[in-house]
Amino acid sequence: MKKIYVQFIVIAICSLFVITSCQDMLNVDSGRYSTVDKNGLSSANDSVNSIFGLLRGMQKVGERYKLLGEMRGDLLDVTTYTPADIRQLSDFKVDSTNAYANPRDYYAIINNCNYFISRTGASGSALKTENAVAHAIRTWTYMQIATNWGKVYYFTKPLLTVNDTKENYPVLDINQLTDSLIADLEPFADAIYPNYGTINSFKTSDLLLPVKVLLGDLYLWHGRSISDYEKAATYYAQFIDSKMPPTDPANPTSNLTSSPSIEWNITNFQRKNFETAYPSDNWSFLTGTANSSNDQIIEFASAIQMATTISDGIVCNIPNHIEYFGASSVVNKLWSIQNYTLHYIPDVKKPTEFTNYTNIGDARAKGNSVLLRMQTTVPGTTNITKYIDFSALYKLWVADHILLYRMGLIYLRYAEAVNRAGHPNTAFAVLKYGLNPKSFLDSTIIPIDERELSYVSKFNNPKYTNIIGIHARGCGDAQYDAAYKPDITLDPTTAVEDLICDELALETSFEGNRFGDLVRMAMRRNDNDFLAKRIASKHEGSEYGRIYGILSSDKNNWFLPEPK
Repeated sequence: MKKIYVQFIVIAICSLFVITSCQDMLNVDSGRYSTVDKNGLSSANDSVNSIFGLLRGMQKVGERYKLLGEMRGDLLDVTTYTPADIRQLSDFKVDSTNAYANPRDYYAIINNCNYFISRTGASGSALKTENAVAHAIRTWTYMQIATNWGKVYYFTKPLLTVNDTKENYPVLDINQLTDSLIADLEPFADAIYPNYGTINSFKTSDLLLPVKVLLGDLYLWHGRSISDYEKAATYYAQFIDSKMPPTDPANPTSNLTSSPSIEWNITNFQRKNFETAYPSDNWSFLTGTANSSNDQIIEFASAIQMATTISDGIVCNIPNHIEYFGASSVVNKLWSIQNYTLHYIPDVKKPTEFTNYTNIGDARAKGNSVLLRMQTTVPGTTNITKYIDFSALYKLWVADHILLYRMGLIYLRYAEAVNRAGHPNTAFAVLKYGLNPKSFLDSTIIPIDERELSYVSKFNNPKYTNIIGIHARGCGDAQYDAAYKPDITLDPTTAVEDLICDELALETSFEGNRFGDLVRMAMRRNDNDFLAKRIASKHEGSEYGRIYGILSSDKNNWFLPEPK
């Protein structure tokens, strides 16, 4: 048990709810803690403002979600323009003064959630559905602290006075935290969220964290038994199924969903030049937010909506400083060594099938790059400028809002859970073939004894007919690529997990997840080298050895230091 550092919580005390308007939800007077009862959160009319207050808190950490999750991983690298605080993240030289290393904004969100939950948790509360939203936000925020700092100060009651911060609170590591969070969130697994309509082009559901996905994540991190992984897979499968539009029983092939705009297929190959194709022509268009096409709606799951101007709230500055960031040599090599496979019948009069392999690598590399022109000061001068052309990372260039979850990520985490539940064949099918009725007909793809598992059988449904493997999103007709298979020199579970780890890089790079994914897999394997080698590999020369030594020697070195 420990006392929480006062500086962690001061901002939380000063940011408790004042239900006034949606404009400035967290501005409060300095004496707020002494008059907490004047905002009782007892009316349904409070709901929009109170939830917006929590979402505004998430805006404060939105940019950090991307930077902490990617700069400390193996995929996003620095450039000559990268400022010191961001460079420290990449170099694992973060000190307590670093602008990104203080968790107090996260604890402020938690304290606001605690306050809201304490006032809306009664069975007769008019804000019962909003109560579930607050539990979800608190869960997500605690996991962000644990992933980045390695431990959390755990408290569920609102801290309303400075004296409250002087009490002893448990310090939990990730494993201990998931125990508490599962117990707290699971009663809300089937909660129905409120619907406030469309908010600046976002549907309400796009702004509220999906409970089933959070529970899937918690069980995936918990990971102490096959049962944990089965529960994770179940929650992911239930969410995926809820996103897929139903088919007409009288016409089972109606309203089938593929995702043509997120796959480089044979048609795209024939009509596009891969060297110059613009990202909006392909899958990466869906890695932005708030678009309205049918495919977009199905792929998109949840985001933090940032403000468009500083007068409206907190703006994401990443697109304004796109020159700070570059793709690492690790991800560039990974994209380049993939096969892009074409399987086709060139002449319908002679129905002979051909499988060709091209040398373009994974086409998602093209979708992650856009050519921009930037004005910069000539080195050694103060007033002479020039224009330079450079290849920017598309996902960061369009990051006006912070994408948290989309279906590509959720499918891959589902595969990670299924694999660790003891079903590597079905997990691999998610990558190469897609879970669709055709895959269920082949016992070499989905073994017969796995087809009736509740978290697998859902996909044997006509509405999944056109679902493809995640690897096919960037590698064409991947199901015909004979070389794409698990490493037979490893045990099947490890071999498939290695492919899932690679696919997370190929598909979800620069979205904010990478460091957490590597931490979770390394902890599961009890293998520091799994994380250390991957992250050190983006560094050159002596920096490789230095960073490998730091990360391989002690798990505590993975995490950010506490403020002094």
